[in-house]
Amino acid sequence: MRACQAMKKDVVFVNPSASIAKARRLMREFGIRHLPVVERGELVGIISDGDVLLASSLRDGRIDVPEAPVSSMMTRNVVTCFGTSRVEDIAATMIRLQISCVPVVLERRLLGIITSTDLLRLVSARSYVATGIGNGTGIDFDGLRTA
Repeated sequence: MRACQAMKKDVVFVNPSASIAKARRLMREFGIRHLPVVERGELVGIISDGDVLLASSLRDGRIDVPEAPVSSMMTRNVVTCFGTSRVEDIAATMIRLQISCVPVVLERRLLGIITSTDLLRLVSARSYVATGIGNGTGIDFDGLRTA
């Protein structure tokens, strides 16, 4: 399978001058953990929920997210792939580099994004089809108990 077949195409993104607080609001609103940073149509960085947490502080029992620009906290050297990249290669790269998303680009223009959750969904769907029964994992979830 190729990246263009597995990627999310409707990607939420921010520009470098957007505040870190705005990035957090978007992440919460859309239930995502990564925001590509796009300027004049080109990918220039990425910010994660972990980056937002590192930039934040705890005040009066609440998380205080700064109004500083995303550009002050974003990762600039983003690992990317092409639409023709193999999903297996993307997954191997994510494991090796310990990253949880890879934007899909064409000449720095953002086409989509592949996250670790997307890859897990692919594996889960393939497992379900392969077994044809149960939850597709081979694990009896009904038999599991919590301590």
